[in-house]
Amino acid sequence: MPRRTWLDNKIDVFLEELAASSMHLDRQRAGELITGQIRAVAALIGVTEATARTYLDDQHIQAVARRMLFEVAAERPGADLLEAPRTAPLPLALVGITVAALAEAMQVRAANEPPDHLADVITTYAQTLSGLGQITAGAAPEQPGGPAEILFPPALLRRAARYIGGAADLAANGGKLPAGVPEAARNQLAATLRRDAGGLIAIAATDGSLWQPALF
Repeated sequence: MPRRTWLDNKIDVFLEELAASSMHLDRQRAGELITGQIRAVAALIGVTEATARTYLDDQHIQAVARRMLFEVAAERPGADLLEAPRTAPLPLALVGITVAALAEAMQVRAANEPPDHLADVITTYAQTLSGLGQITAGAAPEQPGGPAEILFPPALLRRAARYIGGAADLAANGGKLPAGVPEAARNQLAATLRRDAGGLIAIAATDGSLWQPALF
């Protein structure tokens, strides 16, 4: 088993702080954020990056995580999103696209996580997929013949967009691809996931009329 590094331990602290508010991030991105903090501190006080690490204790890393939570406040960290106001209309066809994009994103994320973190990855994505499914199922009986579009909490769509966008970044930046996805499809997968993530953000902020789905 590989020896755990200083960065491994700080990533754990960072992710635990996010998880306390029901927010999750892949370890690669968390590591990039912490490394960025190391470089910023080193440049600010004129020391080496190794020395800068001594200034970044667990409390500092937790503060960085809390700042990130503030930045994603629109996702309502820690809230029960099934009880949140549903004001963002998503056409039924795009509900399917979103579920498929999240499933693809979960596979990308899982391919890039160590085995002891797979359960957290599955839980994170499963909760969002479950929320989409429950809201969709609950809306169906309300309109005879099935609804043309379904209202979702904007926070849920933003959270789904972040998960999908994070997987797009992993694919675009050389991360491992899920089993069965050929290397030749890497760029198309990343581009499709990015477009779907961007579409969800647009819908969450507008009337739902801006997204044309990208099929992979």
